[in-house]
Amino acid sequence: MSIEQKITDLQRTSAEQTAASQALSQEVAGKMGEIDQKVVEAKDSFDRWRDDVQAKDINGQSVYKSVIDLTGLSTDHFYPVWWRMPDNEEGCSRITISRGSSEDRNLAPFGQGAFIAGLNLQIEGVGSFWSGDANYLTIKRFSQTYRKTVRAVQFGMKCIARPISNVKPLYAGYESGQVVDHSWRSGCYLRGGLTYHVRKSFDGQLWYSREDGEVSAGIFSPANFEIEWKVKAYHIDDPFLGSDYEEHRLAYTLDYDKRYARKD
Repeated sequence: MSIEQKITDLQRTSAEQTAASQALSQEVAGKMGEIDQKVVEAKDSFDRWRDDVQAKDINGQSVYKSVIDLTGLSTDHFYPVWWRMPDNEEGCSRITISRGSSEDRNLAPFGQGAFIAGLNLQIEGVGSFWSGDANYLTIKRFSQTYRKTVRAVQFGMKCIARPISNVKPLYAGYESGQVVDHSWRSGCYLRGGLTYHVRKSFDGQLWYSREDGEVSAGIFSPANFEIEWKVKAYHIDDPFLGSDYEEHRLAYTLDYDKRYARKD
């Protein structure tokens, strides 16, 4: 084979190797592009999951948040708030009602420059009077700063009994206008003029009223009796609200103080 032929063969072989190398490079680049696209899609999927996931989806504890807006109302009145604790199947349910001590300062509910009110009310409980389960409500911690903001925290919301149609007798022999405990909802009364934040471990609804007059907190009307539980706002000095709560930042001390109080 002549030198010229050998040179020609080497050039052809080199060209073939170069073409093969270029083809391989293009294939690798294509694969890298596919990998990059899959990484982008996986990141987008994770970001969507992160935005939507809730604690219950990963066996965690859900927190349901809401706001009680009593701004613009009289700070000399307390307004009703009520809810129903789940039964035993959800274990011990929790609800916290709170507010920062300087919140609503732009509204100056107690006058310009005045301290406002801080609250951290932590409640645990199960069921209602008509439930067949553990049925209790306890105040775990109770802190109020600068001003008192909560009254009448009760397992059975403090209500007024009213007839629905006056066709059937009132439940349990109650008289219209009688102060009674709600049979299946708990509640309390919060001071007007302020904003409160609610965090619950359960998905059930929480209600409140901004009205001064009576509103319905539920009705029940089987064949032989009826009742409508009514709630309304009360003046700060109304005996209906009971006494103020003292500070109890150590867990469960409010219950302990009542349970182990000296008996004369």
